[in-house]
Amino acid sequence: MTAPAGSWTTANQRYLMAALESVRRRLAPGDSPPPQQEELTPPPAIEVLCKAFSLSAFERAVLLLCAGVELDASFAALVATVRGDGQRQPDFALALGALENPHWSALSPTAPLRLYRLVEPASRGPLTTAPLRIDERVLHYLTGVDTIDERLLGLLTPGIARPAELMPSQRGVADRAAVLLAPLSWSEAPALLQLCGRDPASLRAVAAQAATAAGLGLLSISAADLPPAAADREVLLRLCEREAVLGAAAIHLELNDAAPETAQIAASFAEKLRAPVLITSREP
Repeated sequence: MTAPAGSWTTANQRYLMAALESVRRRLAPGDSPPPQQEELTPPPAIEVLCKAFSLSAFERAVLLLCAGVELDASFAALVATVRGDGQRQPDFALALGALENPHWSALSPTAPLRLYRLVEPASRGPLTTAPLRIDERVLHYLTGVDTIDERLLGLLTPGIARPAELMPSQRGVADRAAVLLAPLSWSEAPALLQLCGRDPASLRAVAAQAATAAGLGLLSISAADLPPAAADREVLLRLCEREAVLGAAAIHLELNDAAPETAQIAASFAEKLRAPVLITSREP
């Protein structure tokens, strides 16, 4: 079924509720028939996310388990009953014991759930019993609410205004860049392109046109805003990757006349990003 544009959000939320009901049935098995899932075009957010991050069936269920307690008070109460200690937040121990096809690798910091901060365990206590929470940005995405991670506000700028017409030479560059960006696969090495020129505004316009022609959004960040500490840059890197996936967007990294040290940091940052990247700068 192709949902009309105005009704996709409603249909997506019905799909999410049915998916949550399947997890609820694992926590409290009953005799009622499993919920029916409708086919949507575009696909429901939970399925897009699971495909983009290559989540296993167990990891998908963990994500839904964490979403359920935030969206439904009765779901949270059920978690507290199953746990037996009154705690309404799930943990990995509950997930491993109640959900189908559990695997310990889902707990790894390099596995998608934690690497991209889809869910985050509390820092205190053993990992298996630490309360789990779904990230707020991810929860909004699952419900069909278009937003941006608050930690990226002021750093990432969604979209770049384009002039009504680019010069023929600029449009040619944008078209060539779009071809390289278009065959996007999040499971493969993404494109890393550099646009050079003297006018930063023109470079921004070409980058925006290339992303639009490739069917992507564009998220812009200045190299000068990259954190100086490596650990902070690593956190920003993962958040940018996640935002690029959730927003189906390329990352635009603007160097302009950055100092050599800043340019080196930016180049390393761009090379590590698992997202399509457009770098704009005066010199290669």
